[in-house]
Parts: sequence; C-alpha cells; structure tokens
Amino acid sequence: MKPPTAEPHTPLPGRKGRPPRLRGTGLLRVRALIPALAGILIASAVALPAAARPEPVRPHPVLPAAARQAPASDNGRSLRPAMGWSSWSFVRRTPTEAKIEAQADALVSSGLKDHGFVYVNLDDFWQKCDDNGFVVDSYGRWSVDPAKFPGGIKALADRVHSKGLKFGFYVTPGIARNAVSRNTPIEGTPYHAKDIADTSKTEKNYNCKNMYAIDYDKPGAQEFVNSWARQFASWGVDYLKIDGVGSADIPDVEAWDEALRASGRPIAFALSNNLPIADAPTWRRLANSWRTQGDMECYCGPGSNGSGYPLTDWSHVSKRFDSAAAWQPYAGPGGWNDLDSLEIGNGDRVGLTADQRRSHFTLWAMAAAPLLLGTDLTQLDSVDRAMLTNDRLTGVDQDGVAARRIVDSGAKEVWSKKESDGQYVVALFNTAASGSATVSVNWSQVGFSGSGDVSDLWSGVHKGVIAGSYSATLRPGETRLVRVRPVGSATAAKAAAASPGFAVAPYEYLGWGDPQKPASVMSATGVRWFTLAFVLSDGGCNPKWDGSRPLTGGSDQSTINAIRAAGGDVVVSVGGWSGDKLGEKCSSASALAGAYQKVIDAYRLKAFDVDIENTEWSDATVRQRVVDALRTVKANNPGLKTVITFGTTSGGPDSTGVDMIRRAANSGLANDVWCIMPFDFGGGATDMGSLTTQAMEGLKARVKSAYGYSDATAYAHTGLSSMNGRTDDSGERVRLADFRTMLAYARQHHIGRLTYWAVNRDRACGPGADGDSCSGVSQQPYDYLKVFTQYTG
Repeated sequence: MKPPTAEPHTPLPGRKGRPPRLRGTGLLRVRALIPALAGILIASAVALPAAARPEPVRPHPVLPAAARQAPASDNGRSLRPAMGWSSWSFVRRTPTEAKIEAQADALVSSGLKDHGFVYVNLDDFWQKCDDNGFVVDSYGRWSVDPAKFPGGIKALADRVHSKGLKFGFYVTPGIARNAVSRNTPIEGTPYHAKDIADTSKTEKNYNCKNMYAIDYDKPGAQEFVNSWARQFASWGVDYLKIDGVGSADIPDVEAWDEALRASGRPIAFALSNNLPIADAPTWRRLANSWRTQGDMECYCGPGSNGSGYPLTDWSHVSKRFDSAAAWQPYAGPGGWNDLDSLEIGNGDRVGLTADQRRSHFTLWAMAAAPLLLGTDLTQLDSVDRAMLTNDRLTGVDQDGVAARRIVDSGAKEVWSKKESDGQYVVALFNTAASGSATVSVNWSQVGFSGSGDVSDLWSGVHKGVIAGSYSATLRPGETRLVRVRPVGSATAAKAAAASPGFAVAPYEYLGWGDPQKPASVMSATGVRWFTLAFVLSDGGCNPKWDGSRPLTGGSDQSTINAIRAAGGDVVVSVGGWSGDKLGEKCSSASALAGAYQKVIDAYRLKAFDVDIENTEWSDATVRQRVVDALRTVKANNPGLKTVITFGTTSGGPDSTGVDMIRRAANSGLANDVWCIMPFDFGGGATDMGSLTTQAMEGLKARVKSAYGYSDATAYAHTGLSSMNGRTDDSGERVRLADFRTMLAYARQHHIGRLTYWAVNRDRACGPGADGDSCSGVSQQPYDYLKVFTQYTG
C-alpha cells in the first residue's frame, strides 16, 4: 500500500514549531514500545495504627487458587506501593500542625522525597473529644481539634502539597454518639443520624471511642459516608486510612470505597489493622492496601502509653515473615500487603540494630509492602539515611512483585522474586536473635538452572558469576540481598532474549517502505521484538491496520506469526501522524478501551504502544480519553506493558506533553514508559546525541514530578524513539555516533525504551529509493539496529 500524499511541512500547534512527520515523500515517524521494567512507583497508600492493640500471631491458612486470583481494586490508585511517612509511631497521640509540617519539611530537605518518599500521613488523634466521644460538626462528622490544628486540615494539606508531597488522613467506621444524640442531619438529604445508626452495636475506635455502627440497609447511610468523603476530598486528602476494620466491617469498607470513588478526587484507600486473611479477596477488591498484622510498635517506651524510644523491637519484625509469606499471593498493582511502619531513620534507638534494620527494610521491599516511615525525620541518622536513599532497595519494593519464601528452615529463610526483565532478586535472612548461621539456596529453587551473575544490592558490589547455588554466613538478624541474572542455560537465554527485546523493539511499517522480512532482520542483528505500526480507525471506532486491513487473517497476522515462530514477539502501535485515529473516532473512554482490547486480544499482546500525534495529540479531550482508556485496559489485562509515545522539544516535553503526563498521573494511570521522539528540532541540528540526552533529562524531570518517583524509577519509566539518518527536518541528521551516545545514556540510567523509526530505513539508499525505505546516509544494513541491540535494560 502506498502512503497518502504528504501533508504540508508546517509547524504543529502546541509543539513550539516542531514540524510534523511526513508520510510519502517525507519521513513518517511514530513509535513504540516498552520494556517491562523493574521498579517504578508510587502511587498510593498505606496506613498505620493507632493506640496499643494486641498483636497475636496465628498460622494463616493457604486459600484456594480461585481466592488467590481475586481482582485488585480498579480505582486506579496505588499501582505501586506507597512511600512516605506516617505520624503514629513517633508523634503518636500528640500530632500538631507544626509537627506534621516539620516532618514534611524533613522529607524534602533530607532528600527522601527525591527517592520516592512522598506521602505525609496524619494518623489518629487529630479529632476533638468530649465526655461523650467525638465532637461533631453540623452534619455529624468528626471535628478537628483546633488546639492542635488551628489552621484546619485543608491549610495543612495545602502546605504539604506545596512541597511536592501528598497528604494522608485517618478515620474509623461508624457514626459518633454525639451525632446520634444531636440527631444531626445528613448533608444533602432529608435523613438524620438516628435514621442510620444501629445503637445496639459499637465500632472499634482507639481515641474518643463512642462510635455506633451504621446500618447500610437504611436510607441515608451511604450518603453520610459520601458526605464525609467529599469533605476529605475538599481538604485535599490523597490517601485515607480506615482503621479498626474486621470482617464485620465489610459493609463499611464497601461504602467508603464507593464514597471515595464519587468524591471527585483520586484518593488511595488503606485498611487497618490485623485484617483476617480469610477475607483477603474482599480487601483486594475494595482497597489499595491492608494491614496483615497488628502494630509494629512495641509500646515499651518510657512515655505515656509506651510512647518514646524504643519504637519497636526485633520480635515485631521477625513476626512479619510468616504473615508476609501467607499473604504473598494477594499483592499486586492496585493492592498491597501492608506490613506496617518502616522503623528506620533514628539509628539504634528505635530498638533495632543496623543489621536488623537492613533486614526490616529488605523484607518490606521483597514483599512489595508500602514503605511508610514511622520515625522522627527531623533527627535523621546518617546510617539510616544511606539505607533509605539506596535506590536499589526501593527499586526492589517498587517493582510491584511480591516475593515468595522458598526456604523456611528455622531461623534460615530465603525469599525470591522474578522481575519483568527475567532477572531474580533473592534475599537470605538469619532471623535468629543470637548466633550466626550459614544460609544457602540452589539456583533451581530460585527458578533457573546453571549459573547466575550476582550483584549485591545493599553494597552495589558485583560478585560475578556463581554456579549452582549461593550461600552467605549471616550474623543474627542480618540479611543478604542480591540480584541474579541467569547465565549459561536455556533459562538464561530466554531471559536475555526477553529483556532487550522489550527495551529495543524497533518499528517496522508493513504497509509501505519495502519492509524487510522480520526473520531476516532477527538473524542479522539478534533482535527479537518488533514494534509494528500502525493500527488506525476504519472510519468508526473499529481498529484495522492502516485503517483498512483486517486485524486477523491477513498478511499482518502472518508476519506476527512468523516473528513468534522465530522466537520473537511484537508490540503493536496504534496512532501515528496520518489517518483516522481511534482516540478521535471512539466517542468515549470505554469505547476506546474496547477498541484497544480488540487489538490486544487479536494477538495476545504483552505490550501496547499508543503513538499519539497530530490532531489526536492537540485535543485535550482526546488526550484524557486515551488516558482513561489505557487505565481500563491495564486493569483488565494484568501484566500488559503500555507505552505512550509523543513528540518533544530539545529541552523535554512541551506544555502539551507536560499536560499529558500530569493527566495520566492524576488519573491513576501507571503507564510503563513515557517515550519521546527526539528529532525534528529544527535548524539542521547535527549533535543529535547530546540533544537527545538533554530532552530525556527534561522528560525524566516531568515524569518524576508528576508521579513522585525517585530518580531511578523515573528513568525506568522513560524512553526514546529516535530516527536513523535523515529526519523530516532539512539538514538534520542522526548518525551512528549519536546512537552510541543514546546507548551509553540508556545504560547509565536504565531507561525503559530505546528504539527508533524504522527498520525499513536501516540501510543505505539505492537508485530510486525514497526516505521511507532508507536512511539517507552512508551505512551498512542494520548498522543502527546493531547499536541498539547491545542494550539489555
């Protein structure tokens, strides 16, 4: 199929004069896909405890497979475990504006914010009490204690937000006795507190107590919770912990889930504490995190109610190993097993040695648990700061994979998880309180055979290739955490093929440009993955190749079958510069998600690229539609990797690009890779390698800011899709040396995507060849691709 006539070479509005890609005599440009990266971010929330409560340790049953496969909440929050700080452990019963703001300031000044710790969560004891329980407002909701928070909660949340942080809050189920006694109205309804209260039952509360149950069969009950959720949303709450939850409170959890969704603000939803594992599928469906045991605090300090140092002890950490193992099947994007506070920050005085604190952090990271600090960050210990700013550790937590316990022999434990790039993370523990122990694991127990290339994640030291098994002699309470890349086995070969395949996956356009046979490209370069372009609208909300060829049964499917038969796989790209775009032709996000799903189902895709350009890009309504559709698609296709590809300036995304990233972050879309097209800068630019890395730094900064990622996580969510040889801009050339600069940058920062447009063009031009089928510079076949295939993620 010959491409349509090229469009005029005019600046695209909103792109700061960046010229469009051309189809036909010009050089079409679009892009591509992603890797499955380890480590990524943030999102939403967890909660902490309240007053001292008992913490029994019980053996947990192993549930049937059907229960373990329960779907996660689809509210779009907590796509990665929350990271931040919570007031309970250290501040405890005496929170004030000044104390909370001081901890927020410390998150920023210490650099912890830059490493992903972004939540500032105000726990219990913010309320005002009298002899009958909670003082309530005119609609029966708890009143803020003005002595502690004279400016109110909204003012505090605004100050937290002004620092680039997120604000968390606290509530428990039920309705206050004072609301029932006064029979306060329920906002916006004809109902009152007495209409919904079940005064024969009380709810657990750790502060003012005196909470009655709510009868959700009564009119006005859901509306009461809705009014509370709207109030919290108006205050700027980003995360809500509901405490004192048990099986009897499932109606309350359902009501709060519904209320938060309707509040008009994205709010992560955390449950606490010591929830029964028998209801794990329910917690996973309704909430973003759930406390698997009682409090981390030992309540053994010298202050009132056991406050003060020490905050905890080793027994409170070691008890988490069994529960983390039992709850492991339920963790995943959108819902996390909350092991409670991370008591790191104040050195030995928290009640743990340095070895024990490292083991504490390692278990939480391996479990992909929320990382909510409970310590005094205004007195941050230098040893602990080094622990908390170790991005290798937070990356293990943020990879979104909960590890399995594979060795359980008394005090000797080994945990393992396989990350999306085919590598394994393995943790060895000696959980004993005294006595050293040698802990060992065979690679076959981990999940592969042969040898493993080992790096220590705490120290960053490369240990080299180790055959068969791995051992470490550990002091009491000590851990060893390693990343292992399988080598010298069929497993290793498979892993090696998968990772660079996702990361590189060059574009190939099958409809024109004299496309090469993918099997020949694979044989010549070692590449295994391709990004195939483009799926467009057939004039309505129906996807077809180039808007005309069917998804299945034609030459496009035959090509995909041939790639897979040769041991490869594909990413399919929708969009591009020309033609009718699905984002515009589908009238709603749900319809667009349905069109995307047709493409995914047709080829059982593991990765999906939206190349958003031209009129689809310039329309804010369509951009939001794309974001919302992708959120639905990711929720319905666990493990699917998504890439959003778009144009850029040499300094990074322009205002439209910034808006797109912010829309996605605010909507809860955990996009895997934000991929820019760093070319067509204008003026016949020649140092395209440097300009590309400059643009990538701008992209990284925007992604980091929008999502609250650490630097390492932000880089992992960025990518570039260059153009080999002559670009659409007269005089601009991307040379092999520029590709080598890009490769070095990718290796330095472990970006998520390193690709280009296009395989069709990766050869010198011959007589009669046009720019869609050759590079326009002197080269040998596949010179550009051979540079990028050296990248392994």
